[in-house]
Amino acid sequence: MTGRDTLLGQRRMHLGLRFLHGESTGSYVTRLAARNLRPVEAVLASLGNGPMPVDPQYTEMYVSRYARERLANLAGRTVAEMQKRLVSLSDEFLMPADAAEDWEWPWDARAGYVVQACSLCAAQRGTRSTAWLILADPWHVCLRHHRWTDNSRSTQHPYIDLGALSEVVQAQQRLNRVTKRLGPLAARWVQADAYSLLAHCGTPDRAEKAKQWRALAVELGEQRVRPLAQFGWLARLTEDLAWLEVRRLSGVLTTTEHKQWLPRVRRRYGHGLAGPLATWHGQHRPLARDYLTTVRGDHSVSTDVENEVRKATGHHPVASALTSLEDATCLPWVRLPGSMDRLFL
Repeated sequence: MTGRDTLLGQRRMHLGLRFLHGESTGSYVTRLAARNLRPVEAVLASLGNGPMPVDPQYTEMYVSRYARERLANLAGRTVAEMQKRLVSLSDEFLMPADAAEDWEWPWDARAGYVVQACSLCAAQRGTRSTAWLILADPWHVCLRHHRWTDNSRSTQHPYIDLGALSEVVQAQQRLNRVTKRLGPLAARWVQADAYSLLAHCGTPDRAEKAKQWRALAVELGEQRVRPLAQFGWLARLTEDLAWLEVRRLSGVLTTTEHKQWLPRVRRRYGHGLAGPLATWHGQHRPLARDYLTTVRGDHSVSTDVENEVRKATGHHPVASALTSLEDATCLPWVRLPGSMDRLFL
Protein backbone atom coordinates (compact mmCIF):
# COMPACT_ATOMS: atom_id res chain seq x y z
CA MET A 1 0.00 0.00 0.00
CA THR A 2 1.37 3.40 -0.95
CA GLY A 3 1.54 6.34 1.42
CA ARG A 4 2.51 4.44 4.56
CA ASP A 5 5.25 5.91 6.70
CA THR A 6 7.06 2.70 7.55
CA LEU A 7 9.22 4.49 10.14
CA LEU A 8 6.16 4.95 12.34
CA GLY A 9 4.76 2.29 14.63
CA GLN A 10 8.01 0.39 15.10
CA ARG A 11 8.64 1.33 18.74
CA ARG A 12 6.42 1.06 21.79
CA MET A 13 4.74 4.12 23.22
CA HIS A 14 6.13 5.58 26.42
CA LEU A 15 3.26 4.50 28.66
CA GLY A 16 1.72 1.05 28.39
CA LEU A 17 -1.90 0.13 28.98
CA ARG A 18 -3.53 -2.64 31.00
CA PHE A 19 -6.10 -4.70 29.14
CA LEU A 20 -9.80 -4.77 29.95
CA HIS A 21 -11.38 -8.18 29.45
CA GLY A 22 -13.53 -8.10 26.32
CA GLU A 23 -12.49 -4.60 25.28
CA SER A 24 -13.09 -3.43 21.74
CA THR A 25 -10.13 -2.51 19.55
CA GLY A 26 -11.49 1.00 19.06
CA SER A 27 -11.74 1.54 22.80
CA TYR A 28 -8.24 0.19 23.38
CA VAL A 29 -6.67 2.45 20.72
CA THR A 30 -8.55 5.45 22.13
CA ARG A 31 -7.36 4.67 25.67
CA LEU A 32 -3.79 4.08 24.51
CA ALA A 33 -3.73 7.50 22.88
CA ALA A 34 -5.20 9.20 25.97
CA ARG A 35 -2.74 7.39 28.24
CA ASN A 36 0.15 8.88 26.27
CA LEU A 37 -1.48 12.35 25.93
CA ARG A 38 -1.67 12.05 22.16
CA PRO A 39 -4.59 12.55 19.77
CA VAL A 40 -6.12 9.34 18.44
CA GLU A 41 -5.32 10.57 14.93
CA ALA A 42 -1.60 10.60 15.76
CA VAL A 43 -1.70 7.02 17.00
CA LEU A 44 -3.64 5.90 13.94
CA ALA A 45 -1.04 7.54 11.68
CA SER A 46 1.47 5.06 13.10
CA LEU A 47 -0.72 2.17 11.94
CA GLY A 48 -0.84 3.08 8.25
CA ASN A 49 -3.57 4.84 6.29
CA GLY A 50 -7.26 5.10 7.04
CA PRO A 51 -10.25 7.30 7.85
CA MET A 52 -10.76 9.63 10.78
CA PRO A 53 -11.46 7.93 14.12
CA VAL A 54 -14.97 7.32 15.43
CA ASP A 55 -16.09 7.44 19.05
CA PRO A 56 -15.75 3.77 20.16
CA GLN A 57 -19.20 3.78 21.77
CA TYR A 58 -20.78 3.60 18.31
CA THR A 59 -18.98 0.80 16.50
CA GLU A 60 -15.88 -1.38 16.41
CA MET A 61 -12.58 -0.68 14.69
CA TYR A 62 -11.13 -3.31 12.35
CA VAL A 63 -7.55 -3.34 11.10
CA SER A 64 -5.31 -4.85 8.45
CA ARG A 65 -2.55 -7.34 9.23
CA TYR A 66 -0.01 -4.53 8.83
CA ALA A 67 -1.89 -2.26 11.26
CA ARG A 68 -2.22 -5.10 13.76
CA GLU A 69 1.54 -5.57 13.83
CA ARG A 70 2.11 -1.82 14.25
CA LEU A 71 -0.46 -1.64 17.06
CA ALA A 72 1.26 -4.50 18.87
CA ASN A 73 4.55 -2.60 18.58
CA LEU A 74 3.02 0.57 19.99
CA ALA A 75 1.49 -1.36 22.89
CA GLY A 76 4.73 -3.22 23.63
CA ARG A 77 2.98 -6.57 23.20
CA THR A 78 3.26 -9.52 20.86
CA VAL A 79 0.69 -9.97 18.10
CA ALA A 80 -0.37 -13.25 19.72
CA GLU A 81 -1.07 -11.49 23.02
CA MET A 82 -3.02 -8.73 21.29
CA GLN A 83 -5.15 -11.33 19.48
CA LYS A 84 -5.84 -13.12 22.75
CA ARG A 85 -6.86 -9.93 24.57
CA LEU A 86 -8.71 -8.08 21.79
CA VAL A 87 -11.06 -10.40 19.93
CA SER A 88 -11.48 -8.11 16.92
CA LEU A 89 -7.75 -8.47 16.19
CA SER A 90 -8.18 -12.19 15.46
CA ASP A 91 -7.65 -13.36 11.89
CA GLU A 92 -11.42 -13.80 11.55
CA PHE A 93 -11.97 -10.04 11.67
CA LEU A 94 -8.90 -8.78 9.80
CA MET A 95 -9.56 -6.56 6.80
CA PRO A 96 -8.97 -8.13 3.36
CA ALA A 97 -5.36 -8.22 2.17
CA ASP A 98 -6.25 -6.03 -0.84
CA ALA A 99 -8.10 -3.38 1.22
CA ALA A 100 -7.26 0.19 0.26
CA GLU A 101 -6.88 1.27 3.90
CA ASP A 102 -5.40 -0.14 7.10
CA TRP A 103 -8.38 0.34 9.38
CA GLU A 104 -12.08 1.00 9.21
CA TRP A 105 -14.95 1.96 11.51
CA PRO A 106 -18.05 0.47 9.82
CA TRP A 107 -21.52 1.81 10.50
CA ASP A 108 -22.23 -1.29 12.59
CA ALA A 109 -19.96 -3.84 14.22
CA ARG A 110 -19.51 -6.92 12.02
CA ALA A 111 -20.31 -9.19 14.94
CA GLY A 112 -21.22 -8.72 18.57
CA TYR A 113 -22.44 -5.71 20.51
CA VAL A 114 -20.62 -2.64 21.80
CA VAL A 115 -21.29 -2.66 25.55
CA GLN A 116 -20.11 -0.17 28.15
CA ALA A 117 -17.42 -1.53 30.46
CA CYS A 118 -17.75 -1.38 34.23
CA SER A 119 -16.29 2.02 35.12
CA LEU A 120 -14.83 0.68 38.37
CA CYS A 121 -12.96 -2.06 36.51
CA ALA A 122 -11.70 0.53 34.03
CA ALA A 123 -10.58 2.81 36.86
CA GLN A 124 -8.57 -0.02 38.40
CA ARG A 125 -6.68 -0.17 35.11
CA GLY A 126 -5.91 3.52 35.13
CA THR A 127 -8.77 4.69 32.92
CA ARG A 128 -11.07 7.51 34.00
CA SER A 129 -12.91 7.87 30.71
CA THR A 130 -15.59 5.46 29.53
CA ALA A 131 -14.31 2.20 28.04
CA TRP A 132 -16.22 -0.10 25.72
CA LEU A 133 -16.39 -3.86 25.24
CA ILE A 134 -17.24 -5.91 22.15
CA LEU A 135 -19.29 -8.89 23.33
CA ALA A 136 -21.44 -11.65 21.89
CA ASP A 137 -24.38 -10.48 24.04
CA PRO A 138 -25.78 -6.95 24.51
CA TRP A 139 -25.11 -7.09 28.26
CA HIS A 140 -22.32 -7.68 30.73
CA VAL A 141 -22.44 -8.66 34.41
CA CYS A 142 -19.52 -7.47 36.52
CA LEU A 143 -19.30 -9.96 39.37
CA ARG A 144 -16.62 -7.95 41.15
CA HIS A 145 -18.68 -4.77 41.48
CA HIS A 146 -22.21 -6.19 41.01
CA ARG A 147 -23.08 -4.04 38.02
CA TRP A 148 -25.06 -4.75 34.86
CA THR A 149 -24.00 -2.79 31.78
CA ASP A 150 -25.47 -3.06 28.32
CA ASN A 151 -25.55 -1.43 24.92
CA SER A 152 -27.56 1.50 26.18
CA ARG A 153 -25.90 4.89 25.81
CA SER A 154 -27.74 6.38 28.78
CA THR A 155 -25.66 8.96 30.62
CA GLN A 156 -28.21 9.18 33.45
CA HIS A 157 -28.10 5.43 34.13
CA PRO A 158 -24.86 4.08 32.58
CA TYR A 159 -25.20 0.87 34.62
CA ILE A 160 -27.73 -0.99 36.75
CA ASP A 161 -26.75 -1.62 40.34
CA LEU A 162 -27.28 -5.30 41.21
CA GLY A 163 -27.02 -4.75 44.95
CA ALA A 164 -30.74 -5.42 45.33
CA LEU A 165 -30.87 -7.94 42.49
CA SER A 166 -28.77 -10.76 43.87
CA GLU A 167 -30.56 -13.29 41.66
CA VAL A 168 -28.90 -11.71 38.60
CA VAL A 169 -25.44 -12.06 40.16
CA GLN A 170 -26.22 -15.67 41.10
CA ALA A 171 -27.46 -16.33 37.57
CA GLN A 172 -24.13 -15.22 36.09
CA GLN A 173 -22.29 -17.41 38.57
CA ARG A 174 -24.42 -20.39 37.47
CA LEU A 175 -23.66 -19.68 33.82
CA ASN A 176 -19.95 -19.51 34.64
CA ARG A 177 -20.17 -22.93 36.30
CA VAL A 178 -21.84 -24.37 33.20
CA THR A 179 -19.00 -22.98 31.07
CA LYS A 180 -16.46 -24.58 33.38
CA ARG A 181 -18.18 -27.97 33.11
CA LEU A 182 -18.89 -27.97 29.37
CA GLY A 183 -16.23 -25.65 27.98
CA PRO A 184 -17.04 -22.35 26.23
CA LEU A 185 -18.24 -23.82 22.95
CA ALA A 186 -20.72 -26.42 24.20
CA ALA A 187 -21.84 -24.13 27.04
CA ARG A 188 -22.64 -21.45 24.49
CA TRP A 189 -24.78 -23.90 22.54
CA VAL A 190 -26.74 -24.89 25.65
CA GLN A 191 -27.26 -21.28 26.71
CA ALA A 192 -28.40 -20.42 23.18
CA ASP A 193 -30.99 -23.20 23.30
CA ALA A 194 -32.26 -21.99 26.69
CA TYR A 195 -32.51 -18.49 25.22
CA SER A 196 -34.50 -19.82 22.28
CA LEU A 197 -36.92 -21.70 24.55
CA LEU A 198 -37.58 -18.54 26.55
CA ALA A 199 -38.05 -16.57 23.34
CA HIS A 200 -40.86 -18.95 22.46
CA CYS A 201 -42.56 -19.20 25.86
CA GLY A 202 -41.56 -16.28 28.05
CA THR A 203 -40.79 -16.51 31.77
CA PRO A 204 -43.21 -17.60 34.52
CA ASP A 205 -42.30 -14.95 37.12
CA ARG A 206 -44.16 -14.77 40.42
CA ALA A 207 -46.50 -11.79 40.83
CA GLU A 208 -44.29 -9.94 43.33
CA LYS A 209 -41.19 -10.39 41.15
CA ALA A 210 -43.06 -9.26 38.04
CA LYS A 211 -44.13 -6.14 39.96
CA GLN A 212 -40.48 -5.40 40.82
CA TRP A 213 -39.44 -5.66 37.17
CA ARG A 214 -42.31 -3.41 36.06
CA ALA A 215 -41.24 -0.74 38.55
CA LEU A 216 -37.66 -0.90 37.24
CA ALA A 217 -38.93 -0.73 33.65
CA VAL A 218 -40.74 2.53 34.45
CA GLU A 219 -37.41 4.02 35.49
CA LEU A 220 -35.13 2.53 32.84
CA GLY A 221 -37.42 1.44 30.01
CA GLU A 222 -38.90 -1.97 29.25
CA GLN A 223 -36.48 -2.70 26.42
CA ARG A 224 -33.51 -2.33 28.74
CA VAL A 225 -35.00 -4.21 31.70
CA ARG A 226 -36.41 -7.24 29.85
CA PRO A 227 -33.08 -9.11 29.40
CA LEU A 228 -32.28 -8.39 33.04
CA ALA A 229 -35.64 -9.74 34.20
CA GLN A 230 -35.23 -12.93 32.17
CA PHE A 231 -31.62 -13.53 33.11
CA GLY A 232 -32.33 -15.68 36.15
CA TRP A 233 -34.63 -17.94 34.17
CA LEU A 234 -32.06 -18.15 31.39
CA ALA A 235 -29.42 -19.38 33.85
CA ARG A 236 -31.73 -21.90 35.54
CA LEU A 237 -32.89 -23.35 32.25
CA THR A 238 -29.30 -23.43 30.95
CA GLU A 239 -28.29 -25.46 34.01
CA ASP A 240 -31.06 -27.97 33.42
CA LEU A 241 -30.17 -28.40 29.76
CA ALA A 242 -26.50 -28.63 30.69
CA TRP A 243 -27.12 -31.51 33.12
CA LEU A 244 -28.37 -33.62 30.25
CA GLU A 245 -25.80 -32.33 27.78
CA VAL A 246 -22.78 -32.98 30.02
CA ARG A 247 -23.76 -36.61 30.43
CA ARG A 248 -24.78 -36.93 26.79
CA LEU A 249 -21.58 -35.49 25.32
CA SER A 250 -19.53 -37.59 27.75
CA GLY A 251 -21.20 -40.71 26.35
CA VAL A 252 -22.61 -41.79 29.75
CA LEU A 253 -26.26 -40.72 29.40
CA THR A 254 -28.51 -43.78 29.64
CA THR A 255 -31.83 -44.22 27.90
CA THR A 256 -33.57 -44.25 31.27
CA GLU A 257 -31.95 -40.99 32.37
CA HIS A 258 -32.86 -39.41 29.07
CA LYS A 259 -36.48 -40.51 29.41
CA GLN A 260 -36.79 -39.32 33.03
CA TRP A 261 -35.25 -35.91 32.39
CA LEU A 262 -38.18 -34.45 30.41
CA PRO A 263 -41.05 -34.91 32.93
CA ARG A 264 -38.80 -33.73 35.76
CA VAL A 265 -37.90 -30.49 33.99
CA ARG A 266 -41.45 -29.98 32.72
CA ARG A 267 -42.73 -29.91 36.30
CA ARG A 268 -40.20 -27.23 37.15
CA TYR A 269 -41.19 -24.82 34.39
CA GLY A 270 -44.88 -25.52 33.89
CA HIS A 271 -47.08 -26.26 30.92
CA GLY A 272 -45.91 -23.33 28.78
CA LEU A 273 -42.49 -24.86 28.13
CA ALA A 274 -43.66 -28.46 27.77
CA GLY A 275 -43.85 -28.57 23.98
CA PRO A 276 -40.62 -26.67 23.23
CA LEU A 277 -38.74 -28.73 25.84
CA ALA A 278 -39.95 -31.90 24.14
CA THR A 279 -38.58 -30.57 20.83
CA TRP A 280 -35.16 -29.92 22.35
CA HIS A 281 -35.21 -33.24 24.19
CA GLY A 282 -35.94 -35.11 20.97
CA GLN A 283 -32.92 -33.52 19.27
CA HIS A 284 -30.52 -34.44 22.08
CA ARG A 285 -30.54 -38.21 22.44
CA PRO A 286 -27.89 -40.40 24.10
CA LEU A 287 -24.57 -40.80 22.26
CA ALA A 288 -22.24 -43.77 22.12
CA ARG A 289 -18.94 -41.91 22.44
CA ASP A 290 -17.31 -39.03 24.30
CA TYR A 291 -17.54 -35.74 22.38
CA LEU A 292 -17.03 -33.46 25.35
CA THR A 293 -13.22 -33.54 25.15
CA THR A 294 -13.53 -32.34 21.55
CA VAL A 295 -15.79 -29.36 22.17
CA ARG A 296 -14.34 -28.24 25.51
CA GLY A 297 -12.34 -25.13 24.73
CA ASP A 298 -11.09 -26.07 21.25
CA HIS A 299 -12.48 -24.02 18.34
CA SER A 300 -9.81 -25.17 15.89
CA VAL A 301 -10.81 -28.77 15.30
CA SER A 302 -10.65 -30.28 11.82
CA THR A 303 -13.61 -29.95 9.46
CA ASP A 304 -14.49 -33.66 9.70
CA VAL A 305 -14.47 -33.64 13.49
CA GLU A 306 -16.30 -30.31 13.51
CA ASN A 307 -19.10 -31.70 11.34
CA GLU A 308 -19.33 -34.82 13.48
CA VAL A 309 -19.62 -32.77 16.66
CA ARG A 310 -22.22 -30.49 15.10
CA LYS A 311 -24.33 -33.49 14.16
CA ALA A 312 -23.94 -34.97 17.63
CA THR A 313 -24.89 -31.71 19.35
CA GLY A 314 -28.05 -30.98 17.42
CA HIS A 315 -26.59 -29.36 14.27
CA HIS A 316 -25.48 -26.25 16.14
CA PRO A 317 -23.54 -23.62 14.21
CA VAL A 318 -19.87 -23.59 15.16
CA ALA A 319 -19.69 -20.52 17.38
CA SER A 320 -16.95 -17.93 17.19
CA ALA A 321 -16.16 -15.70 20.14
CA LEU A 322 -18.80 -13.18 19.03
CA THR A 323 -21.59 -15.49 17.86
CA SER A 324 -24.83 -14.25 19.41
CA LEU A 325 -27.23 -16.54 21.26
CA GLU A 326 -29.71 -16.03 18.45
CA ASP A 327 -27.24 -17.39 15.91
CA ALA A 328 -25.89 -20.27 18.03
CA THR A 329 -29.11 -22.15 18.75
CA CYS A 330 -30.32 -25.25 16.91
CA LEU A 331 -33.96 -24.34 17.70
CA PRO A 332 -36.27 -22.22 15.53
CA TRP A 333 -37.26 -19.60 18.13
CA VAL A 334 -34.44 -17.10 18.17
CA ARG A 335 -35.48 -13.70 19.52
CA LEU A 336 -36.69 -12.70 22.97
CA PRO A 337 -39.79 -10.49 22.70
CA GLY A 338 -38.65 -6.88 22.80
CA SER A 339 -34.97 -7.80 23.00
CA MET A 340 -32.46 -5.07 22.36
CA ASP A 341 -31.18 -3.97 19.01
CA ARG A 342 -27.45 -3.47 18.54
CA LEU A 343 -27.64 0.11 19.76
CA PHE A 344 -30.37 1.98 21.57
CA LEU A 345 -30.25 5.39 23.23
